[in-house]
Amino acid sequence: MMPALAAPRPFAWAIPGLQSLLELFPPFLLAVPKKKVSHSRKAMRSANKGLKDKRNLVHCPGCGSPKLAHHLCSNCYSSLNRAWKAKVRGGGNSESNVPVALD
Repeated sequence: MMPALAAPRPFAWAIPGLQSLLELFPPFLLAVPKKKVSHSRKAMRSANKGLKDKRNLVHCPGCGSPKLAHHLCSNCYSSLNRAWKAKVRGGGNSESNVPVALD
């Protein structure tokens, strides 16, 4: 018989054995806890994950309101932003009416 006329073999899925799967994945990828973590242990572990107090508060030199260090003061920024937008809407080119940030 000719090989082209021979009946094709039925398709069979080759399921790898457990040993070959362990060869594919390193052991640290298959880490699974042995027992369920109780609510008490979970709560004790997450007890120190609370919010911390801000320690870098300073007073704005321009208006005196509290702000984070190395950040823009929200009060001064909003007044500067309003002045800049008014200048753009007015079409003025003089920079004398725009307040200067003191920082």
